[in-house]
Amino acid sequence: MEKLRAFWKETSRYLKEVWIEVRPTKGRVAWPSFESIKLATKAVLISSLGLGMFIGILDYFLSTILQGIIKY
Repeated sequence: MEKLRAFWKETSRYLKEVWIEVRPTKGRVAWPSFESIKLATKAVLISSLGLGMFIGILDYFLSTILQGIIKY
């Protein structure tokens, strides 16, 4: 029982410290603006789609070449 009490005491202390650091008004964390989040999200989506298309096209051509080699 004592271990459980010590665990909750440490956990609550840790969460209080985390909250002090990440509070939006007085915390030490620099939160990104909404505009920068939107730009980063667009960049990730576009690059993911581009990479997916590149891998798909590469897969198609390599499988076509491999099928030609196997049939030969």
